[in-house]
Amino acid sequence: MDPISVLKTLWRHKWAALPIALLTIFACLYVMFFAQRTYEATMTYALLSPKVPTEAELQARPELAAVNGDNPYLRSGDRALLAQVLITKLGAQETAEQLASLGLGAEYTVAQSLSSGSGMLVEIAASGKSPAQAVDTATELGKRLNSTLRDVQTINGADDSYLYTALAIDGPGQAAEIFSSRLRTLIIVAVVGALLLFVSVSVARSVELARARRPVVEKPAKHLDRDADGRAEVTGVRAGRDHGAARQARRVERAEQAPAEPGPETSLVTVPDREVRSHRS
Repeated sequence: MDPISVLKTLWRHKWAALPIALLTIFACLYVMFFAQRTYEATMTYALLSPKVPTEAELQARPELAAVNGDNPYLRSGDRALLAQVLITKLGAQETAEQLASLGLGAEYTVAQSLSSGSGMLVEIAASGKSPAQAVDTATELGKRLNSTLRDVQTINGADDSYLYTALAIDGPGQAAEIFSSRLRTLIIVAVVGALLLFVSVSVARSVELARARRPVVEKPAKHLDRDADGRAEVTGVRAGRDHGAARQARRVERAEQAPAEPGPETSLVTVPDREVRSHRS
């Protein structure tokens, strides 16, 4: 269907399409200028490796050998393993529920920074309905990252000197508005409005076609019938419709019963009888 046909169809059913179009425009304007904004604050943490005593230091200071250094993540060859554990712990549904109970934002992301090839940089992005809420959410997630980092490493009672530590290298700073969120909502509203417009015009067009296909019912002709007494009756007229038909029937009956009177323009012609003419002759 070409655009001209679409415009013609919309104009033909403008009373069905106009309310939906106006409602969609008002909704888009509301989302663009008055709807709730979403703000985001980010923080970046670097995971620093512990300074493990060397063999020379252990021989020079025998007391270091008695310190519990059983940190399971020191035995892993993958340096990004600890970052993956932190991302999994902080991304759990339980953490989001706890943040919501504190009045903070429940929408956030914890991921490895793309700028770090070793996977030792963890980036936190927290969203909120206001700049202050976004900053507070990011700060709380940073605290939970440090506590979770310690808990997963001390599972075997490792000493602090054998633990990785988290160092904040960026943020949270000033929260910024997420324009993509507003744009996404605007697109959703526009698409829903277009679908409603299509449905309303389709229904109006279907009703129009159904009326066009409806068969025409012919009304019965009005004519006069006479009953056994010679009175005129109107048939094909519904009883109680009006008294006009009955009055018309009485007029016709009186006209038929009245004797025909010669008018002033009527001339009588006498026709002689053939028998009388032959007798005279």
